[in-house]
Amino acid sequence: MVRLESSARAPRRARREISELLARAGRTDLVDAAELIVDELVTDAVLHGSGPITFSATYTAGTLRVGIEDCSARPPVLRQPQDYGESGRGLLLVEGVAASWGNELRPGGKVIWLELH
Repeated sequence: MVRLESSARAPRRARREISELLARAGRTDLVDAAELIVDELVTDAVLHGSGPITFSATYTAGTLRVGIEDCSARPPVLRQPQDYGESGRGLLLVEGVAASWGNELRPGGKVIWLELH
């Protein structure tokens, strides 16, 4: 588990953490997809969440499980972006790449989780 400050540096640190985990697991084939969706979710936590962000990732039995927790109880909303809009695609990317994903309310905030196989 890694605490990230809610800043523009947070997505980069989360990408580095996920890349190192997958390299240790010998699953470099998952790095691009994992970095993409981790970047999107951590960026969303910085932009739309509040407080510090906690990032966790485990790889066991062929499954990468990632959790991103922030201090906002507001759940993420999957929406249809405008054709030329510059935002609104993050959760669509997660939905298209992750095997499964969801969110859970926790005392003091929420966690968004995802799995890749």
